[in-house]
Amino acid sequence: MNTIGKTPRKRMVNQNSSGRTGLTIGLLNAGLTLAVVRILSSYSWLNGAFVGKDAKFTADFLSGTGLAKRINETFVHTTASEGISSWLTNSVVPNASLFAWLLALGEAGVGISLLLGLFTRLGGFFAVVQALANMLVVGGMGADTIDQNYLLALLGIAFIITAAGRTLGLDGILIKRFPNSRLLRFVG
Repeated sequence: MNTIGKTPRKRMVNQNSSGRTGLTIGLLNAGLTLAVVRILSSYSWLNGAFVGKDAKFTADFLSGTGLAKRINETFVHTTASEGISSWLTNSVVPNASLFAWLLALGEAGVGISLLLGLFTRLGGFFAVVQALANMLVVGGMGADTIDQNYLLALLGIAFIITAAGRTLGLDGILIKRFPNSRLLRFVG
């Protein structure tokens, strides 16, 4: 093949005005989208901890009275199995104050983790655990309750896989500050 007199073809790379390639822009958009979804999903956890009739940080709930009342009046009738219902009445109700604090701190911790992008993988893990527990306990309350918890569990899995706190979150700042920290890379 004769190549004399022909100019070699240059490989064209799609670049924007800042010099970034299309792939880089796509990854930045994906990271930004995940960060926005992470921040928005934190609302559900913070709302459950602090706002409304189901708020966990109330004196009635934290004393154990509110949780025991919910279990005896509602949750024993809506659980996914008789074994879960039995565990609620035999283990949780006698220790209602302890479990109330664990639930309240769990929801607040997940919400704060996702809102700030701090230890996001760990927050995502506990979001999955708490959403699955919610589905087992309130499974008979209807599709809306199951759907919301299913979505929160799937989002938690996405946050674990993608390390969503590294964009618009404190995880990204901490990892830049401590680049050799394996623990921080694992939980953030």
